[in-house]
Amino acid sequence: MNFNSTSRAVARLFLGASLIAVAAPALAQEAEENQGSGLDEIVVTAQKREQNLQDVPLAISAISAEKVEKLGISDSRDLSGMAPNVTIVQGTTSSAAAVISIRGIPTPASETFGLDTANGLYVDGVYIARSGASALDVMDIERIEVLRGPQGTLFGRNTTGGAIHFISRKPSETLRVKAEAGYGNFNAWNGKISLDPGRILGIDTSFSYSHRERNGVVDNILQPDDSKDPGARKTDAFRFAARAELGSTGSIQYIFDWSKTTGSPTNFQLTNVANGAIRPPMIVDGQPVVVTQQAAVQQYLAGATFANAACRALAAPTRVWRDQVCNDISSTSMDKTWGHNLQVENDFGPFKVKSTTGYRFWNNDSNSDLDGIGAFTGPKFTNTTLFNGFPSALLQNLGISAGTASYLSSQSVPTVTQNLFDTNNKRRHKQFSQELEISGSSDTLDWVVGGFYFWEKGSEDNPQNSGYILDTNSAVFSNTAFVGVLRGLGFPADLAALYAPLLAPSFRATNPAQFRMVQTLATLKYTAKSESTALYGQFTLYPGGHDSGLRLTAGGRYTWDTKTMIRTQNGAVPVAIPEIGNAKFSKFTWNLMLGYDVAEGISAYARVATGYRSGGFNAQDAAIAGVLPYFQPENVTSYEVGLKTELFDRRVRLNVAGYHNVYKDLAVNIPLTNAPAGTFATRIGNAGRVTYTGFEIEAQAKLTDNFTFEGNLGYVDIKYKEFMAGQSTTPGNPPVNIASVVTPGYTSPFTANAALNMQVPLSDNGMRLVGRVSYTYEDGKYSFSTDITSPFNSVLKGDNRNIIDAQIGVDHIPLGTGEAELKIWGKNLTNSHDFVRGIDFGALGYAGGYFADPRTYGVTLGIKF
Repeated sequence: MNFNSTSRAVARLFLGASLIAVAAPALAQEAEENQGSGLDEIVVTAQKREQNLQDVPLAISAISAEKVEKLGISDSRDLSGMAPNVTIVQGTTSSAAAVISIRGIPTPASETFGLDTANGLYVDGVYIARSGASALDVMDIERIEVLRGPQGTLFGRNTTGGAIHFISRKPSETLRVKAEAGYGNFNAWNGKISLDPGRILGIDTSFSYSHRERNGVVDNILQPDDSKDPGARKTDAFRFAARAELGSTGSIQYIFDWSKTTGSPTNFQLTNVANGAIRPPMIVDGQPVVVTQQAAVQQYLAGATFANAACRALAAPTRVWRDQVCNDISSTSMDKTWGHNLQVENDFGPFKVKSTTGYRFWNNDSNSDLDGIGAFTGPKFTNTTLFNGFPSALLQNLGISAGTASYLSSQSVPTVTQNLFDTNNKRRHKQFSQELEISGSSDTLDWVVGGFYFWEKGSEDNPQNSGYILDTNSAVFSNTAFVGVLRGLGFPADLAALYAPLLAPSFRATNPAQFRMVQTLATLKYTAKSESTALYGQFTLYPGGHDSGLRLTAGGRYTWDTKTMIRTQNGAVPVAIPEIGNAKFSKFTWNLMLGYDVAEGISAYARVATGYRSGGFNAQDAAIAGVLPYFQPENVTSYEVGLKTELFDRRVRLNVAGYHNVYKDLAVNIPLTNAPAGTFATRIGNAGRVTYTGFEIEAQAKLTDNFTFEGNLGYVDIKYKEFMAGQSTTPGNPPVNIASVVTPGYTSPFTANAALNMQVPLSDNGMRLVGRVSYTYEDGKYSFSTDITSPFNSVLKGDNRNIIDAQIGVDHIPLGTGEAELKIWGKNLTNSHDFVRGIDFGALGYAGGYFADPRTYGVTLGIKF
């Protein structure tokens, strides 16, 4: 953590808190004079029933429809910083995917179907297994609930970090029309319309359509079309909802949504290249550990020829953001999602029954240039041309005839035009889920029981084209390696050992191309299936009745998981017989909660909860006798205490929480140190034991009738107790515990947000001047776990982020029988070019990453009737 930056962030936030404290007496006096003018009550359904947020004994943030509309939130990536200890970074090859981190636990950095998420994403009660498949752009959001901490009882598996639930507005009984259009820099424009015709034949319906697009934010000098530059995207989305009452006690609702996003993902910029120097073993707690050796990319690029002269300058690695890039391959991504949601519920009096059915599809096609430089040409390595260009006399010392030696000497080393790394991917995914819940309530007991079934199938076809830089002086012409060369030419073992140290130095000295590129073509192709079944129940006892102030909650859930992976290719050619992996897991998760109203508007709670993230497969792992190995589930036990307060006639809301989470078998993605030369591969391993300790503060205050303040801050301290991922330098020795040198990936230890909102009446008809200015801080994030396997991990750590957003406008403008709104907005007003995510390609010898969007701004006009 950068303590100078952090201290400034803390100072700013505590300044806001101090203003609340200073204003408290005035707030109290004003509250007495203006009864009922406090903050609005927030209703959430985090426990499968409607409750006041302040009565729920867990850490939860709720974002209202008004705030969603004001901030232009369209998907989960817009939530970064909106809740403490919640950060989100964009995906790499998919324009729709995101890496969500809650309390230090991130979702997978890649959309592999063998690894489940750690933070559950839900849309209208339906679990979304893959972040790229959410399709929220057209959704008419009523509220967003961000639940922090494991939710293993009511939300189930794969919520060890927490859960985010998007809840849509029900269709209106009366005619309702709402439309908006906007324009901004980078030729960004958007339009959205929502129509509720009103109740017809007893059915309420809603139709919504959304379109948004923009040009890229970085100029690819090889691409004349700005709409295809990195960062460009275009989204079209449609949504239909219908709801009908079933008598006076029930309802049925059906939702269909469809979305298609095309564009060019965020630009990958080359930041680091290796020089091929030998990296000695790393000493970890007295034990030497094998480290990744890197290819000599620096020397190869220095001698390469670029097809476009302007691309050479842009190929120099730098951490400084560039507004231009030279990509000979225009990266593209297409995400198409569609799905169905059916909800049926009825109140039978003593109990209620609700059924939620979901069936969803996601298709993703991508093509990515992942070296950040244009096409270049350099020496190519092949066995048949190994001796091209060497002196004839030297070649004759190998027993090669004079004629052949003369011919080889006259031949140049062949060249190849190649990228360091490019890839394309074809993903197909579908999922089905069914949940049935039964709930009831009495004077002293609230209860809910239910069952859940989930099935998914995903396939991936991922060709990769990489260029590995081979130092032939080391790999071929070193004294040791040359023994093998001579043996291949027919020298007896004793003579090869004798002549190698005599001849090898001359070959090194006269090598016409020391650094040569090995082109590696490989494809990863597999299909994965998953099935999960669960039964759950939770009971809340009010010993003295609902108004007694004491709440005791106990709940549990039992989950059964079955997983299968069938892999048909993991290299240059398909396997002769498909490699298959099967795994079964089961787990009982539970929670205990105590809530107590200390005084009016002040409640305290304590919570102990467990969570479970299912095990699975790493699609790149080597099969053992045709069987794919699997990794184990991860488990967490969380201890949390909190205080929730509403003071001064609900003009101040202050909630705090502290937690200590203990993880066992944490699943982490680790680059391989022993991957085949010329390839980049990772494995998923269970790290062992990790603890997460932190706190969170959320505050809201109605300073006056015209100004409100809101803010949050979070801190998490992550300590790895056991991380059995080190490879000993002694063959046969067990794995080494490298916990002391591990860095937590995709996690900001400290986060903070503060915002001041304004609403000033302009006339008696309700027209208002509205505005908002906000500040968000996030500590820089590591992208990998350790320098052992990711040599550039430390230098790839993301920048500390200081983000200022603002907007001002006029709303409730009279417009016939409706009203209009005009808003001018800006994001990242300081135009900070923050490095937010890195990729270390390990043995390939280079690294780079992604920057956040530069400053964006625009104007939005909306109307509603």
